[in-house]
Amino acid sequence: MSAVASKRVLILELGADGHHPFYVRLLLESGLADDARIVLAGQDSLYTHRAIAECPVPFERYPLELGQGQHLRWARNPTAVFRRSWDFGRIYRSAQAELSRTEPFDLVIVPYLDDCLLGLAAPRRPFGATPWLSITMRTRFHFDAMGVSAPAQRFTGVRRWLTYRILSQPTTAALLTIDPTLAQFAGRQRAPMFRKVRYLPDPAPQHPPTVSRLQARQQLGIPADARVVLVYGDISSRKGIFALVEAAATAECSERVHLLLAGRNRHAHQFETHAAWQALLARQRIHLLEGFIDDEQERALMVAADCMWVGYIDFYGVSSVMALAARNAMPVMASESGLVGHLARAHDLGALVDPRNSASIVSALNRLVNEPEFFTRAGRNGVTVFQDHAPIEFQRRFMNAVRQSWGSGA
Repeated sequence: MSAVASKRVLILELGADGHHPFYVRLLLESGLADDARIVLAGQDSLYTHRAIAECPVPFERYPLELGQGQHLRWARNPTAVFRRSWDFGRIYRSAQAELSRTEPFDLVIVPYLDDCLLGLAAPRRPFGATPWLSITMRTRFHFDAMGVSAPAQRFTGVRRWLTYRILSQPTTAALLTIDPTLAQFAGRQRAPMFRKVRYLPDPAPQHPPTVSRLQARQQLGIPADARVVLVYGDISSRKGIFALVEAAATAECSERVHLLLAGRNRHAHQFETHAAWQALLARQRIHLLEGFIDDEQERALMVAADCMWVGYIDFYGVSSVMALAARNAMPVMASESGLVGHLARAHDLGALVDPRNSASIVSALNRLVNEPEFFTRAGRNGVTVFQDHAPIEFQRRFMNAVRQSWGSGA
């Protein structure tokens, strides 16, 4: 922290898995500590996550507890969803009020707005006179207007109203979005409150290769002539993993297709009795790298794979692994709908699939074997389209928003 840093900033984050710790670390390392003393309010599991535990930036800790409401995080019925959204916001407001008793904050940052939309939109000034900014990742009310194909989101009208209410709050300094179409939508609106919406490209590193493809594949036990599809990050049914495995195991799929799964495997026990999974294992066409993936391992994965699988089911937002693939010249196999399909189609980033249709997936897998030139071109397209997704650019835009909030006195 700079010797002249006199400002005080509060970061509020109840999430402790998935992208949450990595986003928090990016914010911590953005240069914020040069201007301010940072208080990070979160669960113990956030502080012990490797991304945060190894962060060199100093910050003060303030423990947040979900208590009995913890099970609400994944609730799906309407009452539970709204209660969760209210409870998360209430916890954040209470933490800020408690911590402000000794010394006020100059800014409150909420890295993930979508879990607490109701709790922060309902009050006119959720953090009193303190300005605040947040990042939204799953706002979808603008999809129809922007030509993004996706099923209607539950409570679309309510979500739109809550978002507009946040934008109209006098203490809202900025609403940052990783969705380029939301920023474009806001740019078309006349109301001044939409000027608070700013695009923050989903960050992804670009890895200069340190090993050859042959060396990377030897490390992972993958044949040199295989065509490798990478499933990276959260290995779950939401990412269409069962559909992909079943398609790859069919007789119609080329034996040259290999699957490489790297990250947190949420279905390890289910795969033990899954016939298609066991068939691919027996044929040595599936390769697994479980757990936390460090930078060196990620670098090897980017070299070893031919294509990134982003065949999401019932998920329609921005994909961080799609950005990672594009930054590293890797084409994708993308679900047809949502932002993944919208961007892949608009920029020719790879093959589109219907993740609920096995024949569609088999066709794309065989295309990877039979049309390598198509996928090579698609990978090059991604580098150009996602060039502004470098983590340093994310941090630069974030700090611009922070410093503008201090300058405007929002």
